[in-house]
Amino acid sequence: MKWNSRAVATKSSRFFALFLTALPVFAQVQENQQTIMLAPVNVTATRSERSNLEIPHAISQFDRYPQQHYQPGVTIDEFARSTPGVFFQNQSNFAQDLRISIRGFGARSAFGVRGIQMYVDGIPQTLPDGQTQLDSIDSSLIDRMEIVRGPMASLYGNASGGLIGISTRKAPQERFMASPRQVFGQYGLFKSELFAGGSYDQFDYTLFGSHLQQNGWREHSNVQNYFSQARMNFKVGNDSDLMLIFRKFYSPESKDPGGLTLEQARNDPSRASSRNIQFDAGEEVNQEQMGIRFRKKPTANQELSVTAHMLHRDFRNRLPFFDGGQVRFDRLVGGIALQYRHDHRLFDRPNRLIIGVDYGIQNDDRQRFDNNDGKRGALTLNQIERVQNVGPFLRNEWRMHDKLDLVIGGRWDWLHFQAKDTYLSDGDQSGDKTFSQGSGTAGLVYHLNQKHQIYTNIATIFETPTSTELINNPTGRGGFNTGLKPQTSLSQELGMRGLIRGFQYESALFYIYSWDEILPFELPEAPGRAFFRNAGESSRLGVETRVATPEWHGLRGEASYSYSDFRFEKYTIDNADLKNNAFPGIPEHRWEGLLRYAHPFGFYGQFHVQHVGTFFVDDSNSITNNAYTLGQLLFGWEKRFSWLEGGIFAGINNLFDERYNANTRINAAFGRYFEPGAPINIFGGIRIRITPF
Repeated sequence: MKWNSRAVATKSSRFFALFLTALPVFAQVQENQQTIMLAPVNVTATRSERSNLEIPHAISQFDRYPQQHYQPGVTIDEFARSTPGVFFQNQSNFAQDLRISIRGFGARSAFGVRGIQMYVDGIPQTLPDGQTQLDSIDSSLIDRMEIVRGPMASLYGNASGGLIGISTRKAPQERFMASPRQVFGQYGLFKSELFAGGSYDQFDYTLFGSHLQQNGWREHSNVQNYFSQARMNFKVGNDSDLMLIFRKFYSPESKDPGGLTLEQARNDPSRASSRNIQFDAGEEVNQEQMGIRFRKKPTANQELSVTAHMLHRDFRNRLPFFDGGQVRFDRLVGGIALQYRHDHRLFDRPNRLIIGVDYGIQNDDRQRFDNNDGKRGALTLNQIERVQNVGPFLRNEWRMHDKLDLVIGGRWDWLHFQAKDTYLSDGDQSGDKTFSQGSGTAGLVYHLNQKHQIYTNIATIFETPTSTELINNPTGRGGFNTGLKPQTSLSQELGMRGLIRGFQYESALFYIYSWDEILPFELPEAPGRAFFRNAGESSRLGVETRVATPEWHGLRGEASYSYSDFRFEKYTIDNADLKNNAFPGIPEHRWEGLLRYAHPFGFYGQFHVQHVGTFFVDDSNSITNNAYTLGQLLFGWEKRFSWLEGGIFAGINNLFDERYNANTRINAAFGRYFEPGAPINIFGGIRIRITPF
C-alpha cells in the first residue's frame, strides 16, 4: 500500500480545524472540578463488560425506554434514533433489507448489511464472508443496543468498519409474565406479537413470537413473515452459567417493487418498476438458528467463555431479468469462539488481558435458473461455495496512570473462498481464493476528571468481498470475479465526551483512508443484480456530535449532527477521472432531534425529526437525491391495575408529508436509482402486560 502524503496532509489540516470547532468549549469542561460519582454504564462491545468511560472509541448506547414499546416494531432503526454517523435507508423494501451505513462502511450494500459486524445476545449474525441479513432480529424484542462507530477489526476481524451489538429482552422477575401486542396501520400494516417469560432460582426463560404483514404503499411491495425466539439461561454453578437460544424466521412472500427513474419517481412514486412486475421480483426465506454460550469464572478475576452457533437458510429470489434471473441457495453456517479474560496488575497498575480465537464456516449450495416472467426456467449455474475464516485475537487494556488508559489490540484473519462448479456445460469455473491480513489498534483515554474524557485511536480495517459479491461475475460465467480485491483502510479518531450540569455530550472527528474501495454497479443486461469493482483510493473526513438533556418534569431531549466529507482520491472508470468525486449514497450533512415526555398519570409522547442533506447516487456525481426532512409523532396512555398493565398508542409517520426516496440504488442501470417513500401515514395499537402470579 502506498500512502498518498499530499492528500493526507491536506485532510489532516482540515481534520484538526474541524475538531476545534466540534469540541465543547474547554472552559466548560473545567467549570466544576469537584468529585461527582456517575452511575456506571457498561458495554460489552469490547468482548468483555467494561465501563464506557474506559474505551477509546465512539460508542452509542440505547436501553429500552417506555416509548419504544409503542413503535411499529418493523425495522431496527426505530431503536437507534439520533445516532450520529449512522445512516439508515430502505425501511420499506423487505426483499432488499434495511441498509445500514456507519461512517460510510455498508453504503455499498445492494441488499443486507456489509462492512459492519452484528451480534445478537453474543451470537454473530455476520457470516464468515462478512455479509449480514437482518431477518432474525425483531425490533420489538430489543432490550439494549450498542453501536461502535468505527473500526473493530482488531477484535472481530473481516468486515468490521463498525459494530452493532444487540441484547434481547430479559426475563421478568416474576415467575410468569405474558405481554401481547397488536399494531395496525395504513397500507395494510398488521403486526401481532407475544412476549412471555419467567424467572426461578437457577433458571430463567423468554419466549417471543411475531407475525408481520403489510401491503406496502408502492405496487408490488407486499410482505409477510413470521419470527420466533426462545432463550434460556441456567446458573450451573456458583461460578458458571449457560445460555441456549433458538430462532426461527419464515417469510413466504416479500415482493421487490424495484427502482424508478427520476422522472418516474416524480410523476408516479407509488408505481413499481414494470420489469419487476413482469418478472415477479421478490424472495422467500426460511431460516433457523441455534446458539449456545458457556461462561466460567475459575477465580474472581478470570473468565473463560465458549460460544457455538449454527444456522440454516433456504433462500429463493427472482430478479427482474431472464438469463439466470432466479437464484436459489441452501446455506449452512457454523462457528465457535473461545475467549479468556484475565484481570491482574501490570507494573502495579490495573490491567485486563483478553485473548481468543474465532472460527466460522459457511457452505452455500447455489443454483441459478432463467426467469420466465416469474416462472422457473432452465438451469444456468450450479455450484457449491465454501468460506472458512479463522481469526486469533488479543486485546490489552491498561490503566497506565490514574488519568490515562492505554488500549492495544491485534488480530490475524485467514479466509478461504472455494467454488466447486457442478454445471459443466459451459466449462469448469471451479476455483478458490485466499485472503489473509492482520488488523491492529491502539488507543488512549485521558480522564480530565470523573465527568469528562478525551480519547484517540488509530486502527486498520480489512474487508474482503463477500461470497455473493465474488460470484456475481460481470463476465456472466460462474466461478469468482477474479478482478475483485479486498478493501483495506487506516482510521484515525479523536473525540471527547462527558457531562455538563446534567447534559451529556460527545464529539468525535475521524479520518479514514482506504485502498481498493469496493463499489457496486449494474449492467444493462442484468438490471437489479449488483456487481462490484474496486476504486483506487478514497478518504473519509467526518464530524459527529450529540447532546442529550437531563430529565426535567418527565421531559427529555437529544440532538445529533453528522458531517461526512467522503471522496475518491484515485478512481478511473471508462477513461473518466473521478478524483475528488463524493461517495454516492452518503449525505454530507445530517441531523436528528428527539423529544420525549412521560406524565405520572400515564400519558406519554415522543417527537422525532430527521433532516438528510442532498447526496449523489452514482460514482460520476451526475444525479442527486434531494434533501428531505422526516418527522414522527408518537403518543398514548398506559395504566397499571394490580397484575394487569395496559396501554394504547397511535403515531404519525412522515409527519410533514415529505416527497422523498426511502432508498437509493447506487449506480443502477437505466437510471433506476430511486425507491420513493410513503407519504404521511398513521399507525396505532394496544399492548397488555399480565403477571398473574
